[in-house]
Amino acid sequence: MRDIALVMLLFVAIYYSFKRPYLGVCAWVWIALTAPANWAYGFSQDFRLNLTIVIVTFFSYLFVTKNKHFNISGLGGWILFFGFWTFLSSVLHVRSIPDDVWFRFTEFMKVLMLFMFAVLILRTRLHIETFIWAIVLSISSYAGMEAVKFILSGGGHRIVGVAGQIADRNDLAVAINMCIPLIVYLMQTCKDKRLKVGLWALLALNIISIVGTFSRGGFIGLAILSFAFWWKSKHKFALAILAAVMLPLMYAVAPADWKERQNTVSTAATEDGSFIGRLWAWKISTLIAIDNPVTGGGFKAVTDPLLWHRYRAKTPDFTFLETPTIPPTLLPKAAHNIYMQVLGDHGFVGLGIFLVILLKTLRMNNRNRKLAIANNSKWCDQLCLAITLSLVGFCITGANVSRAYFDLLYAIIAIVVVINSNNLSSNLKSHE
Repeated sequence: MRDIALVMLLFVAIYYSFKRPYLGVCAWVWIALTAPANWAYGFSQDFRLNLTIVIVTFFSYLFVTKNKHFNISGLGGWILFFGFWTFLSSVLHVRSIPDDVWFRFTEFMKVLMLFMFAVLILRTRLHIETFIWAIVLSISSYAGMEAVKFILSGGGHRIVGVAGQIADRNDLAVAINMCIPLIVYLMQTCKDKRLKVGLWALLALNIISIVGTFSRGGFIGLAILSFAFWWKSKHKFALAILAAVMLPLMYAVAPADWKERQNTVSTAATEDGSFIGRLWAWKISTLIAIDNPVTGGGFKAVTDPLLWHRYRAKTPDFTFLETPTIPPTLLPKAAHNIYMQVLGDHGFVGLGIFLVILLKTLRMNNRNRKLAIANNSKWCDQLCLAITLSLVGFCITGANVSRAYFDLLYAIIAIVVVINSNNLSSNLKSHE
């Protein structure tokens, strides 16, 4: 039954993607984040859903889109430069498994293709909001479904990641935190009362789902996000009173194992094996970059067994934070930090480019918001604020995950570039 539904969905997506190129980009991001083929069990698992939509969207852009323009701004140029730098690091990699390097490079090129097509095709408020709905319906709907299971099980159901790029619960928690501001934006701009009630319910379920992942980093990110919303709110006193009443009650009914998990944060550096393993990975990523400062070790360098064991003995004496010696039998661990991930993969230069991209995105988004306020474009003001919160959440909680090449990040950056390139900070074209 799932296979039949998936095939029907594919045909519908192909039809509308060719008629409206922006719907092709929306279907593209939804498939990339949901990985629907992994939900099926039969013949449809072999279908190349994303590739099919990409090809249809490409031809739709060529033959349907009028007044084509190529305006990716300086920020888009930096992203393309980052893609070129990852190519150099792949060519000059020091990995013992070159096939894995090129597989990861190919996957990242798909992410950059999504970014480019979003920038080329999305032009109006309608396009952007449909794109946001596709993101929310991929990640947030899954999170809401899992939250219902968590509630019905009395906290016994452990929420794990959705198939595809966010299969890990920590990755899922970060993705949910990034989507929460987008849900709030849709609530602010939605005119249908029933739909708005549904969005409120989805927001509540997404918050619960972060708790259900048992992710410490995700919960810290949620706390920071909540503080940011409170800081920007016009009802600070009322919300503070509500939080003072509700938070102790919510903590009292939380599962005991969840409380125990969160309480390990204070002793993580000395007693938590998971956190110490991440410190080892961060140290090894840094050592790889020191030996290869320009291009790093190539994609997923820290997980390479040869590099891991080469630098294993050096970790206790390296950096200010003391750690025990890595056991010889311990398998390589992922970086679990976007900054250390890029540092080990692409060197200090690659990390510099990545940081420039994040800073320029925040700066451009802030400029878009100032123009929106000056032009009394309320929807754009609200969207830019939501994007700021989403990006800040990613930059902070990214210290807990290996998601530097995450589709969602580059999809959000694409929205920032589209607003800037199409002058959507004013009321012009906002309702097209």
